[in-house]
Amino acid sequence: MLGQYKRALIVKRSLAFCLACSWMVSLAQDPEFTQFFNNPIHLNPAYAGSYGVQGNIVPSPRLVLSHRNQWPAMSGAYVTSGITFDSYVRSLHGGLAFRVLKDDAGRGTLSSTTVAGAYNFRTKIAQGWYMNLALEAAYFQRNLDWDKLSFRDMIDPNQGFIFTTQDIYREGFVKGGDFRAGALFHSKRWSIGFAAAHLNEPNESVAGGTSVSIIPVKLTSHIGGSFPVTKGSNMTSTLQPQLILHRQGDQTLLMSGANFDIEPRGFIRDARMTFSFGLWYRGLVGSNYRDAAIAYVGTETVNWKFGYSYDLTFSQLTPGTGGAHELNFTMYFPTAIRKRFFCPDCDWHILNTDPWLGGGEQRMGRFGDRSNWWNGRKIKRSRRISY
Repeated sequence: MLGQYKRALIVKRSLAFCLACSWMVSLAQDPEFTQFFNNPIHLNPAYAGSYGVQGNIVPSPRLVLSHRNQWPAMSGAYVTSGITFDSYVRSLHGGLAFRVLKDDAGRGTLSSTTVAGAYNFRTKIAQGWYMNLALEAAYFQRNLDWDKLSFRDMIDPNQGFIFTTQDIYREGFVKGGDFRAGALFHSKRWSIGFAAAHLNEPNESVAGGTSVSIIPVKLTSHIGGSFPVTKGSNMTSTLQPQLILHRQGDQTLLMSGANFDIEPRGFIRDARMTFSFGLWYRGLVGSNYRDAAIAYVGTETVNWKFGYSYDLTFSQLTPGTGGAHELNFTMYFPTAIRKRFFCPDCDWHILNTDPWLGGGEQRMGRFGDRSNWWNGRKIKRSRRISY
């Protein structure tokens, strides 16, 4: 009985190691976040400093904290954590972003750290349409802990892993630079983007010596929309569908779905709170491989946003993986404009800057179609603010 248990343990450890190796060389060699809509700069650097400047939300710098635990029930779990800060800078006619990404596979067997900075140039190309062009430079390092690896010559058929491997110890460390570019075309309702990662195709081999493991260029295209469903005095709701295609090597990964946002009016006096619910699907294009179905819930206020998602794996490994849990927390930092105004229906390309009184929301529409009165006070249009 003990021998059967030990052989089962060997099979489990070997399976976990093989899964880790196969994952590393597959399309997912780049860490991915399910909540890309809450971590947009990880998806495309052209989102740097874009929060609020498209005309429907008050501009604000933001700090995004993300944590993902994939396959937590297995010894080869993948844990990814990231922090991103971005802000629009008027003097630069665009946005700046800085991010740090930490990824651990197999409980620290293979770890990587990436530090990146991006600049995003923004310009108006048509009435209501804007174009963002971004370039990101990154420094990365990968580390392989050889002491945590298990090799075939370490296995005793009856007692398990008891021998010392004769495999030659290798360096297990690599570092280098990486570059990414992105473009984004957006309006108040639509966003269409393209990104290319690993433009210099860096070598990420941790085997040392002359070994080479080139990261192929990864191409990403995405499109999303925001469509009002209801807009009443007591509640507004919006449907936000998106479609993403990742192409790397000979594989194409598809992710599609939608979030449904509900904002009750008067839920909290003189404040906004939005509740989000989403369903998403991820899988490979051109094959029968279905990766996961994803459920998302979240809430947002003027100062912060929180989201949780769970990936339900479709593959035969489902009972043993534990799926994937992902948490995201976003902080919006106050600015001179944001402290005084928070109006989701406003057109922020022309913004009244005189003091407003009262705690309600101002009803404003497109150019030339805005209210003359708000909370009983005459609105003066004295200044133009351009983003």
